[in-house]
Amino acid sequence: MSAYRAYEQEMDGGFKQVCLESKDCQLAILPSAGFNLYSAVYKDRQLLMPTVNIENPMATAGVPILFPMPNRTRDCKYSFGGHDCEIRKNGELRFLHGLFMDEPFEFCYGADENGAWAKGSASVTKDSSFFASYPFPCTLTILYTLNGDGLRLTYTVTNDGDETLPYGFAIHPYFNKLGQADKIRIQVPAPCYYEAEMCMPSGKLLPVEGMTDVHEFRPVEELYLDHVFSGMSGKTAKIAYDELGFTLALNASEEFCNMVVYTPHNRPGFCLENQTNATDFLNLYAQGIETAHMNSVEPGASASGWIQVSVCR
Repeated sequence: MSAYRAYEQEMDGGFKQVCLESKDCQLAILPSAGFNLYSAVYKDRQLLMPTVNIENPMATAGVPILFPMPNRTRDCKYSFGGHDCEIRKNGELRFLHGLFMDEPFEFCYGADENGAWAKGSASVTKDSSFFASYPFPCTLTILYTLNGDGLRLTYTVTNDGDETLPYGFAIHPYFNKLGQADKIRIQVPAPCYYEAEMCMPSGKLLPVEGMTDVHEFRPVEELYLDHVFSGMSGKTAKIAYDELGFTLALNASEEFCNMVVYTPHNRPGFCLENQTNATDFLNLYAQGIETAHMNSVEPGASASGWIQVSVCR
């Protein structure tokens, strides 16, 4: 019998979830809610902040997929390639995290002796109700792979249109505060962070110091952060659960140069978010600010990247 399993379940309310399992890990993904990895159990411990309302795809829990404009967009407006756009979804202005968090994904899955996987895709077409908000036909494909190296999320953006496509990509994992918060430590070896007012960046990078310096491990309990750190390409962020005796390591492909660190004291979770871009990157790019870190894909081409979460001692 294989050490890995992949299967589909129907939940209360008619939702379907895809489950990936190994000896020590059980994952659950919601295709109808943005392909959100909403549950990750490792050795009988839930690593993610519990999802309170599974029927609400916008609920702030699990690992939401943020595309094509992660984080905030000033005034919900941007211009690119001759398009002046206002970001709306379901008739409402959308200030945060793009357009795919509540988008249904088509999906498939499988497993063999080497691992288990689940793949989902969703597209922007000229018939999409939110096409005016992002008039760039494209397909986003997400692949989760669970194997002996840990969990890898691979994304692929394919430009299905005839114009240059701008994009940013991020995940928004809410890690559970397992045990005492002062016994959970994080390490984010970024040299700088974005100067910002009300979480909106100027584009200027500031050197880390004091509260923002998490080069070395620091307890979550002593941090008050909601910052976008930069300079993370090729570097590893870590979460040490001292009481439980293991550490999570977060690695990513080169375009993930930024990481959002959010340490709220009034929630049972905290966030380390691999992100390709600055907050409000489309408007910063329009101003010629290089730290926007906008990614693009030419017509007929694709761009891919990955995020890896591994357990280490």
